[in-house]
Amino acid sequence: MSERAQQRLTLLGPESVGKTILGERLAKRFDTRLVREYGRTFDEKIMQPRYKHGKGWREDDLINITETHAAMRAALSPLAGALLIEDTDALMTAVWAEYLLGEPSPVIEAMARATLADHYLLLTPETPWTDDGVRYAGKQEEREWFFNAAKKRLDAWKAPYTIISGADWDDRERQAVKVAEMLLAK
Repeated sequence: MSERAQQRLTLLGPESVGKTILGERLAKRFDTRLVREYGRTFDEKIMQPRYKHGKGWREDDLINITETHAAMRAALSPLAGALLIEDTDALMTAVWAEYLLGEPSPVIEAMARATLADHYLLLTPETPWTDDGVRYAGKQEEREWFFNAAKKRLDAWKAPYTIISGADWDDRERQAVKVAEMLLAK
């Protein structure tokens, strides 16, 4: 009997839509690993206070985030089993690059297209934004821009995704669990 291929399920969306908590819950429910968002760690712990609130970013910084996240994924993948959960990936870093640099990064866009997940969960911005001291984009129009910028890439690159919507956290989790179960049934 052959082993089934591992499925990557990646969470995308604006800040404060529940990606991290949902990723943790999915990883626990499906007894697997979660690749945590590295961009936040990079900004909060490695480069602070120089880059706080989106100032001073360079393309090289975002390439570093993309490469480190890929290395984290490679390290956790053998430990994850049939499903690997990711709290963002290179696609979301491409969105952040456009936001922070004022234009898309061809390098990061190419890295993202080359490493697409098996399925994405794109979370809508109806949930309240919480300022935790590290987040940048709390205005509703910014949150909608992030959602639309991610969706635009998913559509253009023909990546499979499901939109997770609604303001109710438990309902969002139920929607996500359904998708994960569908992936595991493949």
